[in-house]
Amino acid sequence: MQASDVVAQLLASEVWLPSMAQPPIAPGFYAWWLRREHLAAAIPPVPYETRTPASADWSLLYVGISPSGPSSRRNIAIRFSKDHVGGRIGSSTFRKSVAALMMEALKLQPLGGRGRACLVSETPLSRWIGESCGVTFASVERPWDLEADVIKRLDPPLNIDNGAHPFRLEVKARRAALMRACGL
Repeated sequence: MQASDVVAQLLASEVWLPSMAQPPIAPGFYAWWLRREHLAAAIPPVPYETRTPASADWSLLYVGISPSGPSSRRNIAIRFSKDHVGGRIGSSTFRKSVAALMMEALKLQPLGGRGRACLVSETPLSRWIGESCGVTFASVERPWDLEADVIKRLDPPLNIDNGAHPFRLEVKARRAALMRACGL
């Protein structure tokens, strides 16, 4: 499979709310999307990033992979459920970026002294992701070989590594502020 095939699959698949999604028990990619009407909830507002043939109701947010390399035994289903949907900001780049942008709107409180980024409660963030975000998947045997090319082609605003979207600089600054607030 080539990067163009992964991109086509991520864009052509139906966007599922996290509670309805059935992530593959396989290595590959996942793309996180945000309902268009929720873009302005973030500070600063997330830019609207439509990608055809994906529905115009959704804006592309972030693209990730699992596993991150050949030595990992993780897959998309594990990464999705344990880190992104039910995890903590310290173990999910996606959650950390969303939390950094939604601190004020969700009244999130950083928790220091843990050695990793933490929030007093992850519940408001989890609830917001569950109601506002959607996901698509693409299975591929060695996603790390295609990661940089797929991210470059899709140019999602929340991807800092391998990303080129101008909004990533705002995300990076907000994440740094969150890390300082966590005492890191």
